[in-house]
This record gives sequence, structure tokens and C-alpha cells, in this order.
Amino acid sequence: MLEVKQLKKQLQRQVVLQDLDMEVPDGCIYGLIGSNGAGKSTLLRVISGVYPCDQGVVLLDGCDMAQDPARRCEILLIGDDPFYFHNATLRDMKRFYQITYPDLDEAYYHDLIKQFDLNDKELLQRYSKGMKRQAFLILGLCCAPRYLLLDEAFDGLDPHMRLLFKQAIVQRLEDQQMSVIISSHDLKEMEEICDRFAILEGGKLITSGGMQEQLNQIHRFQLAFDKPVKETLFDSLPLLSLSMDSRIVNLVVQGEREGLERKLRAFDPLMLEALPISLEEMFVYVMRQREERTS
Repeated sequence: MLEVKQLKKQLQRQVVLQDLDMEVPDGCIYGLIGSNGAGKSTLLRVISGVYPCDQGVVLLDGCDMAQDPARRCEILLIGDDPFYFHNATLRDMKRFYQITYPDLDEAYYHDLIKQFDLNDKELLQRYSKGMKRQAFLILGLCCAPRYLLLDEAFDGLDPHMRLLFKQAIVQRLEDQQMSVIISSHDLKEMEEICDRFAILEGGKLITSGGMQEQLNQIHRFQLAFDKPVKETLFDSLPLLSLSMDSRIVNLVVQGEREGLERKLRAFDPLMLEALPISLEEMFVYVMRQREERTS
């Protein structure tokens, strides 16, 4: 298991991460969610060892990574703007990665560059942004570290390429002892691929857990009544959102679904319908709730 405990990181006198605790179990796809400047990229760089901790520790199976640098080969970060040498080809970078990750899967590498139609003898500087993203995702998957960190993993890829790489990531997890931590602005994409997640804001982790488990704690209901009702009717509920249009009421409520439905049916609506909530909507409601608590 990968653990981050009481992490603090300051960059140019600005505290970017503070009092951050996080656990990433083995064999999962873990999504980092947050607005710009929340600290997602910094957190990935600290976990990978690019940045040292100012306070706190990063533990792998209880071992402090700062005290055991030899274990850094178990973690690989593919950043949002991956580094490559001037005049380097993808083949050159593969050889460079093999210095730290000697078990890089050559056969899988050749399968992927063929699948994605990349010429690994061509200079990387001549690649488009999307081709560079493909190239380094291929290297990350072929290295198959225990923890692969992907910062804005699919940025610059067209929808078809995004789908192919998501499928490749899922398949790689099934074939290898590997976990993936992904940061992305595309919450719909994160919902599709991640089984666990954390929301960062202001350098702090404000909520985390299993994706489906957390989505099951927020519910949208639509009710219809035979006559207009007052907002105060719903004061006893843990509301996240309430809108009313004559006799039609739309609610977003936090809690256990069956218990909420019993309470709503006690109001004797003509119609009660439960509607799905997306990760993007959940993020909006969690952030709104946090703003209300701190205002």
C-alpha cells in the first residue's frame, strides 16, 4: 500500500500541500480530482520523489521512500509535460527508461507502437502534442511499475485514443501487479475508469473513498405534488440542492437512499423518481458544501 502521512510541501514560500493524508491500495485506479492550483501535480511529484517532503512522509508498505531511494523504481510519474532529451527519439527514451526500469516489456512496447502507429525512430520534437502523450503513456505502461502516476493522462488525445488507452490501462492492471494514480480535469472520464478517488482543494484532501460508494451517498429525487408545497417541508432533510417549480420539486440529498425515500414518501407525493448523480455533479456539491461551511 502507498500512504501519504501529514504531508506539507511549500514552493517559493507558498504552502501548496498541508496536513495531507492519503492511502492508495494495491491494484486500483485512483483518481485525483481538484480545481486548478489544488495541488494535484505537486502531490504526484512528491510521491514520485521529484520533490522532497517538507514535512510528513510517503510510505510504501510502511517504508519511508526518502530513506530507501532504491524503491523509487516501483513508482513512475508521467507528467503533464514529460521530459525528453533534445534530438531524442522514442526509442532513445525507451533505452533511457530501461536504466531505472530494466524489466520494461519490449514485446508489449512493440505491440503498442504498432497499434498506435508511432515511428519510434522519429525525433520526439517532431511529434504532435497528442503523439507525445501517446509515446510516454506507452513507456509508462511498458515499464509497468508498481505505481504508475499519470498527470493529466489523456490531455491532447482524441476520443478514440482516449478509449484505447483507458482499455490498455485496465488490461495492464489485470496482467500486472500495478496501481495507477490519475489526475485529470475530465471528471466524466475519471468516473468511467477509477474505482477510488480523492478530492483536493487548497492543498488539503477534503474527501476520498470508493467511487461507487461515494456516489451512492448523494441522490437526486424529483417529486410531484397535487398542490404547491413550501420549501420548509424539506427542512429536516440533509439537502445539498433544492429547486421548486409550482408542484414539481427537485432535490439533491446526502445519505442512505432507502431511508431518504421513506422520508420523502411520507410527504405523500403523487410521483417520486430517483435520478442518477455524476462524479462531476458530486464534485460541485461537495465544493459548494465546503464553501458554505467556511464562509
